[in-house]
Amino acid sequence: MTVGVVLGAGGPLGWAYHLGVLQGVRDAIDREPANADRIVGTSAGAAIAATLLAGTPLDDVIEMISSPPTDQERDEMRSVATRFRQAPLQALRPVAPGLARCVRHVGLTTALVGLLPAGLFPTLMLRKFAASHEWPSQLWIPSVCIDNGRTVVFGRDQTPAALGDALEASSAVPGVFQPKVIDGARYVDGAVASSTHADTLVPEGHEIALISAPTARPGGGPIRARARRTLEREAEALRATGSRTLILTPNDAVMQAAEGFPRQRPEAAGDIVEAARRQTTSAFASFLGAAS
Repeated sequence: MTVGVVLGAGGPLGWAYHLGVLQGVRDAIDREPANADRIVGTSAGAAIAATLLAGTPLDDVIEMISSPPTDQERDEMRSVATRFRQAPLQALRPVAPGLARCVRHVGLTTALVGLLPAGLFPTLMLRKFAASHEWPSQLWIPSVCIDNGRTVVFGRDQTPAALGDALEASSAVPGVFQPKVIDGARYVDGAVASSTHADTLVPEGHEIALISAPTARPGGGPIRARARRTLEREAEALRATGSRTLILTPNDAVMQAAEGFPRQRPEAAGDIVEAARRQTTSAFASFLGAAS
C-alpha cells in the first residue's frame, strides 16, 4: 500500500500540530510516517518533514519550536530594525511589481504578493530544522519563485545544494521574511500558491493520501478561506485517481490547547502535540473503519 503525506503551511501552530498528527499516525497504523512513499511539506510542513526524515527526537523538536529567539537572532532583528529606520522607503519597495502585468498567468494572489515589500527579516533561523544537509529521496518542498510567479517543487523540479535552503525558501513569508536566493532566483513561501500543494501527489496515484492542513481550519479571514477552497480542489483531484484521502485540520481541543501559543505560552507546544495526536488517532480509526 503506497502512502503520500502532505504537511501544509501553518506557522508555529502548524509545527506543533504536524508533530501531533505524525505521532497519531504511528499510534493508529503502527507505521513510521517517515516511511511514507512521498512527503510534501510546505512552509511549516517543510520544517517538520525535515525533522521527521532526519529522525530528530520528538522532545528535541518541541524544544526547537518552544524556545525564544537566540541572542544572535535578537541581535539580527535589532540590526534589521536599525536599517529600516535609516532607509524606510527602500525597505517598503514592492518585491516584484512586474508580476501585476502577468496576473493572467500567475494568478491574482501571486500578483498581489509581488506588490508587497520584500520583507525585512532573514530566514536563517529556519535552518535549525535541517538536521541533515542530505536531501531525503521522498521529500518534496514547494516554493514560489517571486521573479516569475511560478511554483517550484524542490526535490522534484530541482534540488538545492542544501536542504536548509529549501526550508528557508518555502517559509519566506512575503512582507515579513526576505526572499531566499537559490542559484540566482528569489523564492518565497510556498503557501503563496497553495497552503498544501496536495495535488502534487496526483501523478503518483498513492492508495492513501494523508493531508495535515492547519491553515485550512474553519473560520478566519480570506487567507484561511482560500486555503480551504484550494484544498477542496486538490482533494477532489486526488480522489479522482482512487486515492483514499484523509484531511486533518485542528479541532476545538487543539485550538484550546494552542491558546496563547507561542508568545504568551511557549510551553503549550506539548499540549498541542498531544491534542493533535488524539485527534489523529480517532480520525484514523474512523477512516480505516469506513474503508473496511
